[in-house]
Formats: sequence, C-alpha cells, structure tokens
Amino acid sequence: MSATIKRLLISDRDDIMEISRHIWDGHDYLPSVADEWLNDPNCHFYGSEMNGHVVAVGNLRLVENGQTGWMEGLRVHPDYRGKGLAKELTRYLVEKAESFGLQRLRYTTANRNSASLKLAKMAGFSRVFTLAVFWHLNPKTVPHSEDYPSIRKVSPARTHNLLQTNPSIVFHEILVYDWKALDNTLQNLEEIGKTHKFYIATKKGKADSLSFGYPRRESTQAWWSTTVYATDLEGLASQLAHNQVVASKQGIKSIVCTFETKFEKALRASVGWETGEHWGIRLVLLEKRMRS
Repeated sequence: MSATIKRLLISDRDDIMEISRHIWDGHDYLPSVADEWLNDPNCHFYGSEMNGHVVAVGNLRLVENGQTGWMEGLRVHPDYRGKGLAKELTRYLVEKAESFGLQRLRYTTANRNSASLKLAKMAGFSRVFTLAVFWHLNPKTVPHSEDYPSIRKVSPARTHNLLQTNPSIVFHEILVYDWKALDNTLQNLEEIGKTHKFYIATKKGKADSLSFGYPRRESTQAWWSTTVYATDLEGLASQLAHNQVVASKQGIKSIVCTFETKFEKALRASVGWETGEHWGIRLVLLEKRMRS
C-alpha cells in the first residue's frame, strides 16, 4: 500500500506523538513544537499516511520574510522505515519550496546521521559548514581567565551594532541557535531574541566573544542551550562559564553548547570533565539554492 502525503491537522496529533515517542529514547523535541507547527501560517507541516495513520512527518517553515525555507522535524515511525517515506516526503517539501519561489532551503543534521546526509545529497543540498556540539548532564565549573573582559547581557540591537566591529566572529555570518540557523541581520537577531538572551565581551571596542542561550525544557529535565562565538579559547571558556552561572541561577544543571570545531580539542582538555559529557557530535548546516 502506497503512502499519501497530506497537510497535517490537529486531529493528527496523536499519530505525531506516537512517531515522536520512538525518537531519541523519548527525548524528542517534537512534542514541544508540534502544536506551534500545526497552527503557524508560516509552517507547512506534512505527513505520510498509511493504513489510516500518519507514519512520517516533516515541516517546512518559511523564515527571513519568506525568502528561506527551513526544513525540520523529519521523522518516520520505526515500523515503517525502509519504505522510502523520508525520501518521498523530502522531495515533496522541496517541491513545495519551489512553488513558493524561495531563494534557498536550509536544515541542520548531525554528522552521525548518515540517512539524513544521504537524503540531503539526493535532494541537491550542499554542506555550508560544520560546528561542534557537546552536552553535559551536570558539569563542573569551567575554568576561565580572571583577566578576560567582563561579559555583559545586551539587547539584540546592541548585539548587532557590536558585531559590526568584528563581523568575522560569526562563522560564515550565519547565526546557529539550538540546531537552527539564520543570517546575521538585525531582524534575525531580534527573532532569536524572542527566546534567547545575548551576552557579549569586547576588547579595545571590538566584539571579542558572543553567546546566546535559553532554557530548553523537556518532559524529564531542562537544558541550558547556548551557542558561543569567540576569537580564541579564552573567550570561549569565559562565555561557557558565564552561561553555566546563568543556567544555575535558573536551577538548570545540564548544558548543551555549540561552537567552532577548531576549539574542541583544547576546550575538552581545559574543562577537566571526566564523566557525564558527550563530545564528538557535529552540527552540519545544509543548503539548497532554489533560484539566483
């Protein structure tokens, strides 16, 4: 029996939750965003239906004034894997993006997700860059330099102004936050600022390090999710330590951090953690240009 792709409705919510229950040992983020995707006019949330049930889902979200399509949440129920449903749904979402006249499509995946990377190649996506990601359930305090400049909480507008003094600090001029990505513009900083707080340090009037983070709450626990951009290891470690303090004040012990891969070896050596951490994960940003 072939699958039928359809626009998802509130009535499909139970099937969506059943698919999500099997993802990441029940720690999938989909339950926290599914209702938003079902109701947001900028979200085009589709699913593949077989035997009267939705068994695969994927969302195409329009961002950056409808110029960019963000693909996310591709899931297939384990009982229906190996049937090409992910490939069919990916092709369908790409076709929807083409019909909207988007300039480009983007999504992120993990370097270990070979199936997702294979789908990206099939659909004509190219790698833009790779960032390092680690998480820790209960980290000790990160050592940092007492001589490093103070880190200040700033508004999105102030962040934008300071980044003009050292634009190269942001890798490829693209802001990555919680496995999503937007170009480094004031509008997009303000969008990220709806959920995240920005922290910046300057040296000689120029931006030297930047981080933004927010509490990502799951059914079983809360994580502090942060991205750090820095010119050197000192700035990275200081921003990470600052985010740990911010998280601790909110009663959050676990942390997820995204940063440039060139710092991973040195950071891992400097923090001195022995257990509870996960290293070696890579966030891969993929992009497909739709029209020139």
